[in-house]
Amino acid sequence: MEIFLEAKSTFYKALEEIINKAYEKRTISKKEIYEILTKYNCNFPVLEDRVFAKNTQYQKNIYVLKQQDDKSYGLRIDSKIEPYVTNTEVMWLKFMMSSRYAELFLDIETIEKIRKLKSSNIPSINTNLIVPKNYSKILKRENAKDISAKMKMVIKGIIENKILRYTYKTRQGDTLKDVTGIPVKIQYSLKDDMFYVIFYSLERGNFAKCIIQNLENLRYDEGSYNRDDVLKEYDNYLKNSKAKQPIVLEVINTRNALERAFCMFSSFEKSARFLKEKNRHEMRIYYYEFEEAEIISRILYLGRNVVVVNPQHIRDRIISRVKNALEMYSKSEIV
Repeated sequence: MEIFLEAKSTFYKALEEIINKAYEKRTISKKEIYEILTKYNCNFPVLEDRVFAKNTQYQKNIYVLKQQDDKSYGLRIDSKIEPYVTNTEVMWLKFMMSSRYAELFLDIETIEKIRKLKSSNIPSINTNLIVPKNYSKILKRENAKDISAKMKMVIKGIIENKILRYTYKTRQGDTLKDVTGIPVKIQYSLKDDMFYVIFYSLERGNFAKCIIQNLENLRYDEGSYNRDDVLKEYDNYLKNSKAKQPIVLEVINTRNALERAFCMFSSFEKSARFLKEKNRHEMRIYYYEFEEAEIISRILYLGRNVVVVNPQHIRDRIISRVKNALEMYSKSEIV
């Protein structure tokens, strides 16, 4: 059936979870089914009808569930679905191995397992169509192996709230020696093909964004700080820096806008749901106030396929940026 094509495997994943949950509990409620469909953005009427066997065209229904009462369902077969790797997943795993960053996040044993996966009759992905080419002209792209140790130290620092001491060279060429901070998160820039680290600066009591390849002499260091006091101060600052309300976007899924939106905001905490009445997806982005300029820049990149619903001050800043751009182009007589 069409819905089981690997290219549409999102719905398959939703159905797999529904079946396995029903098998484990011997029953599943209608509410739980809706929640799973929503989780995978499959809460479309046509898909819901197929799951609940309500489609008027018999052949389009999926008869895996049988109704037990008004609120619960059971399985028609006494079996669960075992996980497996699809051809599409093999294709993407193989493609991942072409990335210079594979060794940063996967150990050698995992990489070897992926390379040994059978890939007969599976087309390869043309990297020239996907890999970004507009790399930064200011910074030289560092070999992934050279930043591997730094990345692992930063990740451990984030997980364990460790204090790091480092030397940093800014874009302007200034060198900051023996700076101390607690790493908060790692961000990846698709535009520059680079990793950034956001630190909580112990000297300044605010956040600083650093290019990971420009970090030198990186080491764990408690220094003369009282760790308990530092972590308390850090937690308070982080809590107070959290935006009071999320940015709410409505994404019109044309020209792959939804996929681009998830890609652009992959480093942010977010939630999404499908708005049936508008035939749009709603995305809520939770962020820190110091990230506001970065988020606005990414929203503008998505163009007219995204509408900012809330908060009002973000809408105002977007409108102001667009008006300034139009005015600038008008003065330049660019059509």
